[in-house]
Amino acid sequence: MNKVLLRLKVSLFILTLLAILVLTPGIHAQEQARVYLQPIPLQDPRQLVLNLMVADVVDLYGVDVQLRYDPSQLRVEDANPRLEGIQIAPGLLLAADERFIVTNRVDLSTGLISFAATLLGPAPPVSGEGVLATIAFQLLGHGPYSVEIVRAQLVSSDLTTIPVVSESLVLSAPLDVSSVERRDAALWGWWLLGIGGVLLILVAFAIVYQRRRAAIFKGAVVVHNSGTLMAEKSAIEMARLLAEQGRRAMQQGSLELAHELFSRAVERDPANSEAWLGKGLVAQQISEKRICFQRVLALDPHNPVAQAELQQLERGN
Repeated sequence: MNKVLLRLKVSLFILTLLAILVLTPGIHAQEQARVYLQPIPLQDPRQLVLNLMVADVVDLYGVDVQLRYDPSQLRVEDANPRLEGIQIAPGLLLAADERFIVTNRVDLSTGLISFAATLLGPAPPVSGEGVLATIAFQLLGHGPYSVEIVRAQLVSSDLTTIPVVSESLVLSAPLDVSSVERRDAALWGWWLLGIGGVLLILVAFAIVYQRRRAAIFKGAVVVHNSGTLMAEKSAIEMARLLAEQGRRAMQQGSLELAHELFSRAVERDPANSEAWLGKGLVAQQISEKRICFQRVLALDPHNPVAQAELQQLERGN
């Protein structure tokens, strides 16, 4: 009996707790969301761009944020010049085709930024982390620069307030414009110096390349000339050997072979007078004989054999 009563009490307690969680408005298992400013790295040192971020949010349906900055140090750049007034750029967390911008206004004189937006039904709520808006500033003074989140209200899909903590931004390091200009000048100097160095390297490379090419060409010419000389020497030596073989063949009565050997000899060395003389002696045609003996006398004007053979040919005519 006691066990039954205990089970009934536990069951009643659980049902009561569930009823409280379901029926009490605005009480959800919701962690505290964060709204903060995230600087975007830029190459331009005279510009500051910040993302208005939300993180750790669940069931987000609408936002209402107000920021303040020092207008003597910063100036907001208009994100949409087609609209009246100065605007900041809405982010992508609340989809453009599902949201309605309630307020988007910048007061340049007071440095106050007001931004409010809500989703429209039946758009689902969003959770997680993302960009609510982006703000681009021109840097006017020397810093430090601060952007304060004055108000940050987040609304869930059931129109209850989402707990939120905000984090303002202070850039404590002052920006010295003169140092920026000096840095820019130094960067230009280094850039020009780098370009000059590259040009010098290219010129030096071109000179080395031309010299190397000339040396290679010269070496190729030398090698070619050496090869030519060697080929010429080889041809002269071969012609000498062929002429010697032709004389032997002539002595042995092999006149056709001798003619072939002498012909090959003069082809390799046209300046070999001995080969021309042997070819003329074994040639069958008188015209060929006359040409061969004339070549001999052109190379060796006092050759007695060529002179006698030519005189005999003249007498025969």
